[in-house]
Amino acid sequence: MSEQRHENRRPGSDGLGELLKVWRERLDPSRIPGIDTTRRRLKPGLTQAEVAALTSVSISWYRTLETGGQRQFSDDFLQKLVMTLRLDETERALLFQMAVGYTPAPVTLATDTSVDEHMQDLLDQMLPHPAYISNLSWDIVAHNSPQESWFPWLPYEPNMMRWAFLYPEAQEQLVNWRDDWARPFLAQIHYALGMHPESEGLQKLRDDILTGNPVAAGLWEERRTQVHPDGNVRRFKLPHHGGEVVSVRIMAMAPMSNPDLRFIVLKRL
Repeated sequence: MSEQRHENRRPGSDGLGELLKVWRERLDPSRIPGIDTTRRRLKPGLTQAEVAALTSVSISWYRTLETGGQRQFSDDFLQKLVMTLRLDETERALLFQMAVGYTPAPVTLATDTSVDEHMQDLLDQMLPHPAYISNLSWDIVAHNSPQESWFPWLPYEPNMMRWAFLYPEAQEQLVNWRDDWARPFLAQIHYALGMHPESEGLQKLRDDILTGNPVAAGLWEERRTQVHPDGNVRRFKLPHHGGEVVSVRIMAMAPMSNPDLRFIVLKRL
């Protein structure tokens, strides 16, 4: 992801660096994938270097941000910072207001009129297995409670593909990320675009991923295609399981009333 994309509307906002420091130091490192908790820490929370790595910027860039230096922010970077620091909606609004001078719309799940209470009831019947429904562009439009317990990023980034490619912590949580996750995911996007070349949502998803993840840009040129991951066995290493590697079988279905929706169940093995 580019560190600089558009100019601050309120450059040098007073107090932003101090807020970031407070939010960073309140975090529990053991709950953040990819953070080394074996070494002795002089201060609580995450270090500046760790936040920089988790938001895909350089340590010098992030350090200057916390010490009050003028910076340029993209909305994508700020949203990544929201998730990394685990900010609630009020704190997210404050971050955007201080950084770029406006308050963004709350993060919400996409909606789909064909997902009704009966579909939600079916999701809830999948307990204790995580289950969700995504639309053509992989926005999650409905899910059950285990889905959010396993993947607490959901309130911050309600799109499976964006999280997998644009948030560095995903590469820690999706075991064998490049071959078992990135390649099949890109193959699915290739297929979906071939079937729906007019979809602006799919086009933007592709462009954002290829711009924001250089590994994905290289893999994209393989031109693989895949319809869905039904029956595939893949592995997670999630904070929810204490860092234990967990294998799941992905069960993929689609309602006949809207075959562009994906009903996904993660059945733990």
